[in-house]
Amino acid sequence: MKILEIKNLSLKSKKNNILLLQNINLILNKGEILGIVGESGSGKTLMGLCITKLIDPNIFEIISGEIIYDGKNLLECPEDYLRNIRTSMVSMIFQEPMLSLNPVQTIQTQLHEVIKLHITRNEKEIDTLSEEIITKTGLADIKKILSSYPHMLSGGQRQRIMIAIALVCKPEVLIADEPTTALDVTLQLQILDLLKDFKNKNNMSMILVSHDLDLIKNYSDHIIILNNGQVVEEGITRDIFERPTNEYTKKLISSRPDNMISSEAGNVKILETKDLSCRFALNNAFFSKNKKYFTALSNINIHINSAETIGIVGESGSGKTTLAMAIMQLLDYKGNILFDNQDFSKLSEKDIRKHRDDFQIVFQDPFSSLSPRLNILEILSEGLLAFNKNITNEKLVNICSSLLTEVGLNHDMLSRYPHQFSGGQRQRIAIARALSMKPKLIIFDEPTSALDAIVQKNILELIVSLQEKYSLSYCFISHDLKVIKSISHRIYVIKDSKIIETNSTKNILCNPKSDYTRSLIKSSFLS
Repeated sequence: MKILEIKNLSLKSKKNNILLLQNINLILNKGEILGIVGESGSGKTLMGLCITKLIDPNIFEIISGEIIYDGKNLLECPEDYLRNIRTSMVSMIFQEPMLSLNPVQTIQTQLHEVIKLHITRNEKEIDTLSEEIITKTGLADIKKILSSYPHMLSGGQRQRIMIAIALVCKPEVLIADEPTTALDVTLQLQILDLLKDFKNKNNMSMILVSHDLDLIKNYSDHIIILNNGQVVEEGITRDIFERPTNEYTKKLISSRPDNMISSEAGNVKILETKDLSCRFALNNAFFSKNKKYFTALSNINIHINSAETIGIVGESGSGKTTLAMAIMQLLDYKGNILFDNQDFSKLSEKDIRKHRDDFQIVFQDPFSSLSPRLNILEILSEGLLAFNKNITNEKLVNICSSLLTEVGLNHDMLSRYPHQFSGGQRQRIAIARALSMKPKLIIFDEPTSALDAIVQKNILELIVSLQEKYSLSYCFISHDLKVIKSISHRIYVIKDSKIIETNSTKNILCNPKSDYTRSLIKSSFLS
């Protein structure tokens, strides 16, 4: 039974008259999960915003088309009618909960607002419904959650709150726009199972928007492939994955990371940590005996050989990034960090600074780590000038041009600024910056977590090719075991600040020792 239909929907940008959606046609049936897949900029989110008519009329213009729900064309309905059906009948989970939740209102206020608008104004019933829906999302300590502000919650908790707000009215149609982006794999699986369970119990229809192909393959009934605002292929999910007909679809499916390592690791230790521990004070007590601490890392022992990639995998909050910051000498720690036979714990800050060109880091979000005030030439030049103040401008430009060419970008991009690049291009620039120092070790902290499948594979291929060319050593941190599997020689599994398992990549995947590792493998759709 058909519940929602889009007919010949076309949308353009008012600023430059570019078509962003072209003749989109889709049918959503009752109780069905429809998957929408495509790269960033393909129009996935815009389609969802059109259905709820939340697009900005000052920026976008709908040229043609119909969106039929309950026998009415939503594009022609008055705002009062749309306000009544939003959340109550057609609901949406937005991609970034931190930007979608009101930062100056408690979770309770925001959840109660929806219930008052669409269900009841009885205070007792409101409290009951609030607690019930929070419980269904799997959150514990309900009173604490309801009294919290968004910034006081983790990414996974905020995403569950967004789901609670979207589902509290038991809508007929749910649009889930990248509901698990940047969440660790175990949390992803919990949230997806939660949505599927709610769908089954309430016979709800769902549009699942994602660039994660395995997620779409395992959770959707039908699928639509979008490219540059056009539907290039559609059909039953299994048929599309087994027998794709469109070239773009074939490219998308083949872009899932596979084993990319061809060279063997060396046997000379570049880095070793011995009983590395980090802790942070939780209060500002004057007397040290009254201070309380949170242990972020506990007795971590790892080593990295020359031309080797080790993968650090674990859920959010397990201590992965803290480990990276400690190795980079950006956090206080206890224990020993030996780099190139130098014990950093015994060196002064001045002496450590002399070695900083030998180890570099590429952060998760290149947009935040690249200064918006500097152009690419200035960004790439910073490290070079810090270690060689006598370098000429001509040589500086030549080196920076070569760096951009090395990472697959054009040298004429040196005069541009970070905001003028795509996410994948910015990540390439961040890698070029790390390469500028000719380091022995590069730490990658979730460098591909928010990138599309095709861009992700391109970045991983770049990383592997640079390792083979320059015999670089990598520490690759990720919550995505599929990515870790594709480029790592060995894997360390970290949970609750401790390493619980380590082995070669093949042995970890084929013969995991811990229940947690087995759950990671299952959550990554590798089992």
